[in-house]
Amino acid sequence: MNVIDLSKHPFSNNRADLRKEIIAVFLNEKPGTGKKELTSRYRYIVRKLKGGEEVYLSRPANFNNGFDFTLNVSEINFNLAIKNKRATTRPTHGNILLDLRIKKKEDPKLYIVLLKQINLVYRCKKPTKTHLDFKKGHSTELLLECIKWLFVEQDVTYWNYSGRAMFYVEIIGI
Repeated sequence: MNVIDLSKHPFSNNRADLRKEIIAVFLNEKPGTGKKELTSRYRYIVRKLKGGEEVYLSRPANFNNGFDFTLNVSEINFNLAIKNKRATTRPTHGNILLDLRIKKKEDPKLYIVLLKQINLVYRCKKPTKTHLDFKKGHSTELLLECIKWLFVEQDVTYWNYSGRAMFYVEIIGI
């Protein structure tokens, strides 16, 4: 496993440029020489959170989508709130949407502040408030970072369609 620390990389605040940057990083990967242990594998650390968790992209994603990657967060189980589901460090859209619903129910006014931060992330801007005082679910710092990279993943995979807008519409619809 090749580990590359991008946590200090100043990614662009422009959707097209950000997509190009991450794809350019992937283009530097050395090719594999076969299957299983001969596959070239990469972990790109994109953020180190205050709690010590690392947000990272993992390649290959094994989805057969070329430049696709999975988003992971070390030491976090995204299925904790879902009974009878296997533990996973990989957040899905469903995991994020469930957490957002919990936060909206807990404090609708504070949730509006969170939505404004998500809108900044959607527009490739840095959120101005990453720590909001919700008692339930994952930290807002973690959620905002996951949402950012899920947006990027959508832009890479579905660039010729609406990319990040597909997930954003789901978020806004909560």
